[in-house]
Amino acid sequence: MVGLLAVPPPEALAGGFTIIEIGAKKTGTMCSIAKPDDLTGVYHNPAGIADLHGTRFSLSTGLSFVDISARLKAWEGGEGVYGSEDFIDTPVGEDGYFEGTFKPTRYFGAMPMLVASTDFGIPEAPVFALAVYVPDFIGAFLPDDAPTRYMATEAYFVAGMASLTVAYRLPGVMDWLAAGASLGVMYVRLEGKRWQNVHLYGDETTDYVLHLIGQDYKLFWNVGLTANPIDSLTLGFVFLGRVNAELAGSVEFSLPKGVEAENPVLLALTNQQGLAGKYNQTTHMVIPAGLGAGVDWQVIPELALAADFRWWFYDAFKTQDMYHDIDVAIGDTPVLENPMVTQKRFQPSWTISAGAMVRPLPDALPLDLMVGGTYDESPAPDETKSLDTPTTDLAGFSFGARWTFDEHWRLSVTYYHYWYLKDSVLTSELDPPQNSKFWGNVNTVSLQVDVKL
Repeated sequence: MVGLLAVPPPEALAGGFTIIEIGAKKTGTMCSIAKPDDLTGVYHNPAGIADLHGTRFSLSTGLSFVDISARLKAWEGGEGVYGSEDFIDTPVGEDGYFEGTFKPTRYFGAMPMLVASTDFGIPEAPVFALAVYVPDFIGAFLPDDAPTRYMATEAYFVAGMASLTVAYRLPGVMDWLAAGASLGVMYVRLEGKRWQNVHLYGDETTDYVLHLIGQDYKLFWNVGLTANPIDSLTLGFVFLGRVNAELAGSVEFSLPKGVEAENPVLLALTNQQGLAGKYNQTTHMVIPAGLGAGVDWQVIPELALAADFRWWFYDAFKTQDMYHDIDVAIGDTPVLENPMVTQKRFQPSWTISAGAMVRPLPDALPLDLMVGGTYDESPAPDETKSLDTPTTDLAGFSFGARWTFDEHWRLSVTYYHYWYLKDSVLTSELDPPQNSKFWGNVNTVSLQVDVKL
């Protein structure tokens, strides 16, 4: 009778859940758990600010410039199943991929952070910090005339945070140990667009533009420890709590530009109701918990080496479910399932990093030089990878410098480069299938100013 492609909601960019590139120490050496070294420790490891006494301010930001390319494989139809040739007229090459390489027309990423801290003038007291930051503000826009329009044309994800942190170095014989904790409010917003094709009798089809918006406020927390078994060695441990987001908002179906009326066959089957309209929806998704451990070794006064390991519990993200009030039906059968379920079946993800900080002339020049490298393992299996969540394995390097002047000011500039390791998906279970080849790179420049009063 009537075939309707499933309508999974536009998803948040999966990597956006775990962006940790905030702060000069992190973006310069790729390591920040054992000795974050500045107020961005409220995010990386709250125990790391326990020794930052006095009254301080820190302002940092980073801007990302992305170059991403993808090729999409056409899919075949069959009995009761519509293939890409039924509604996509882009030519297909001999290798089975649509002709051409598809790239975002625009892409953005920004990571601002503002922190203020004080010990209220008591040198041995805990250090308190207030922070406002946006670890995830990323988005992409893809062309409306490419086959990828049925996967994504626009998508962005924002996670903004406001937190209170307290950190304390234990007294007496326990002064080799510091502890810290952060508690705050997270604002999460997801917005995405893509095309949706509805298949009817025979060759009748209808295209819609699907626009989803959802947002939520949630409490979040993290806790951390640092330990100095010997003076030159610092160990760090941090745990970030899981957040179950319920992104409430709207989902709207509208006609593409140039289309003035809905398909008359669909209108007849739905008693002239059609799909065009704006509805309420709530998308359920998981921002996973994370566990990290790091080491920082001051080899000599002029050289420090560091390493970080992070583990993300993405296996909690099995499905992404969207509940809605869309009541369009053909007879007694709803045209869309409720909830609409997108399979994720993510696996645990991990990141390993190593870096170094060098002060070439410690007595004469207050200049630190930084360098680092990292590898990140994607949580998404090939079967559920999608172009609107282009999570792939990553490798990268970083370098930077920071200059302390007038004993109260420190300026840091860093750069890091990530490669999206070329990924080939041939076993997609999504609808429509998203078998593809994907590759690219990210260049990010960060600036930070630290002030001690």
